Amino acid sequence: MPKLRINDREIEVPEGTSVLDAIFHAGYDVPYFCSERHLSPIGACRMCLVKVGAPRKGKDGDWIRDEEGNPRIFWFPKLMAACTTRATEGMVVDTLADEVKKAQAGMVEFHLENHPLDCPTCDKGGACELQDRSYEYGLFEKYYTQTQNGLKTVLYSRFAFTKRHADKHHKLSEFVVLDRERCIHCKRCVRYFEEIPGEEVLDFIERGNHTFIGSEEVPLPAGFSGNITDICPVGALLDLTARFRARNWEFEKTPTVDMNDAFGAAIWVDSRSGRIERIRAREHPETNEIWIADAARFGHGWTVRDRVTAPLIRKDGELVPASLAEAEAYLRERLARVRGEEVGLLLAADGTLEEGYAFAEAARALKADHFGFENATRFPAANLPAARFEELLSAEFALVIGDPAEEMPNLYLRLQEFLKGITPAPRYYHGTPIADLRLEERMPRRKERLAVFAAYPTRLHRFAGIAGVYPPGSAGPLVEALSAILNGKRPEPVPGVPEAELRRVAERFLAAGSRAIVVGAEVLEAPEAAQAVADLARSKGALVFAMPPAAGARGLEAVGLWNPRGPGWEEPGARFLFAFGATPPAEVLASARLRVLALSHLDPQARAHADLVLPAKTFYEKRGYTVNAEGRLLELRPAPTAPMGSMDGLEALAFWLRAMGKKPPAAHYREARERLHERYRLPLDLPEEGFFWRPKLRLAARTGKDEGELFLQPTMWKERMLRDDRVRTALGAPRLRVHPATAKKLGLAQGARVEVATRYGRRDATVALDPSLAEGALLLPAYGRGTGRRVPYRLLVPAGGEA
Repeated sequence: MPKLRINDREIEVPEGTSVLDAIFHAGYDVPYFCSERHLSPIGACRMCLVKVGAPRKGKDGDWIRDEEGNPRIFWFPKLMAACTTRATEGMVVDTLADEVKKAQAGMVEFHLENHPLDCPTCDKGGACELQDRSYEYGLFEKYYTQTQNGLKTVLYSRFAFTKRHADKHHKLSEFVVLDRERCIHCKRCVRYFEEIPGEEVLDFIERGNHTFIGSEEVPLPAGFSGNITDICPVGALLDLTARFRARNWEFEKTPTVDMNDAFGAAIWVDSRSGRIERIRAREHPETNEIWIADAARFGHGWTVRDRVTAPLIRKDGELVPASLAEAEAYLRERLARVRGEEVGLLLAADGTLEEGYAFAEAARALKADHFGFENATRFPAANLPAARFEELLSAEFALVIGDPAEEMPNLYLRLQEFLKGITPAPRYYHGTPIADLRLEERMPRRKERLAVFAAYPTRLHRFAGIAGVYPPGSAGPLVEALSAILNGKRPEPVPGVPEAELRRVAERFLAAGSRAIVVGAEVLEAPEAAQAVADLARSKGALVFAMPPAAGARGLEAVGLWNPRGPGWEEPGARFLFAFGATPPAEVLASARLRVLALSHLDPQARAHADLVLPAKTFYEKRGYTVNAEGRLLELRPAPTAPMGSMDGLEALAFWLRAMGKKPPAAHYREARERLHERYRLPLDLPEEGFFWRPKLRLAARTGKDEGELFLQPTMWKERMLRDDRVRTALGAPRLRVHPATAKKLGLAQGARVEVATRYGRRDATVALDPSLAEGALLLPAYGRGTGRRVPYRLLVPAGGEA
């Protein structure tokens, strides 16, 4: 570890540290614009210029020394960009010299030369790096004027000319707008797309004073585009969902965890006047670093539309508002003399650990057969060992069966690091390195380290050395065939995947010193395939990373909200239903005598079947714990946006149980947290990085298998997000993807509008012929319901007749 001196302080830093990070590590500061955490340093903005010197060795191999016997410092003839200069042994850095201050002030002036003075109308105002650096390092020439009361100081500007004008409101997508006048050409957004999601869609166009950021691909590819609004140092790239909604200092900023998938990404929920206005990524190096998916960032609009704000009771076939007292009286009357085994309890997929504990304890006390959580797969994720993200990055070979870009978007970004051979960066006093010299522009992806198989071509396929597409439902045969090859046996044929490809996978799998297997919902829905993955990992010493479709799956399974004996929630049976945050399938609702749903928003099935609806909080508004896919315990904090009277799962369940004359296992958050601490010794106060909790469980898998022909394709976007007009416009009509030969048999033409009916409701879709699919495949976006399953369907033309 090299030792160097920053001004008057001597420090020691890891090998390969940039001078910029060494300066911050020493407690000093220099301005910068182009550098950003997790992006390659390029020295484009020249803001971080510092005076650098270093000792030299003579011909005898010893340091050249001065008159006092100390190593002589040879100063570089010009100031150096700290972000691209490597810290070396004996180096001396001066950030306080007059020439350094003058150079930094001059660079601030250059950045302001053509920058518009529209701070009062810019959404970045109050959180703008250019504003901050102008104030801290700007060059101000003063002169004095005589006034009645004496001398008055006046700041003088040298910008006595017309500034460059450019496109002010260039819409890059439904979510992101570009203001080219404000762009300072730091190149953060350009580097981000190439280095993080691996999509080169933005670049510099033209030269000199005419340079601007542009894209041939408009709109920007949905998935990960919103992160550029976070890392833009000025107001050039803005989030259209939050534009002009408030000034930065007016937001109430709540740190919490995104529950749209099981990754556990850290987010900021910015709210104002009781409504969510903006979602931003929150730095959490152990999980999402500083990135989140577009669905997590832009998919919050549904929370402010048509909220259920009071209990609704069905009268004369319609749901009408009622008081809480009326709802309680209604429940007491309907639940009198109800036996516990007749009750069914369902919790939302994003339920907290406290809610899961209360629902599991209530089901045990009632001896209920029907209980569980939404989107629970047939094979519990708890039965597969959970690999940490750091362990995944250190593997030499990875086999992926599924679609990480849609099932767990942040894992897709982590796999990009895996392909480039990037391991977690060292930590400094200031945290994550700002200029990590291990990163370079256009770093090659080592495709030979990755094999990807799925029921359709995924984003990850183009980065894989071995890739294949199989018919939906063939994930099990694929795993069993690969396992047979690895054990020296003859494999059974896998449709769409040549045996030679599987043998190549087996060769690389065995040749790797460490290997990982990543599986998605389709594998977890096939218990035989999931068990084969577990056995394969155990026998070959491989890491396993599961992507369950329920955000809180690992935690909810761990606290007992798992029922392999009774019928699943996909089958009718319970006579008295209570569901929080989720709506069961239509046939399940239709078969019950009483249907009580606690929802934040009504959906068509709730409007048609619910007898009582209670106002519920969204996951943004709940306090509690969750366990992510790697087994990390994380904390949710509530944003102040829930309508008065809204309940979390604990309060709503207690309301139901008291109406039955039963005592709730935990009526509120604090009580549930204490119960969890007593039973599982979970910490009451979590550290910021979370806490690993991996109880040893062996849960029995659910029986049953998919029998339908329609495959519900994983999507990062959820059904609730489609309530937002902007999201619907950006995504367009859902596509029913069909192989051309299959479409011919069904009489479907490219672009035809159809209605697809499944147990999860009806959805309008546009037919898209896709020859890359296996023949016989029909794919429809799941939007979070039935992800990875094959279900029966009915195909209707818009007029309602059979197609």
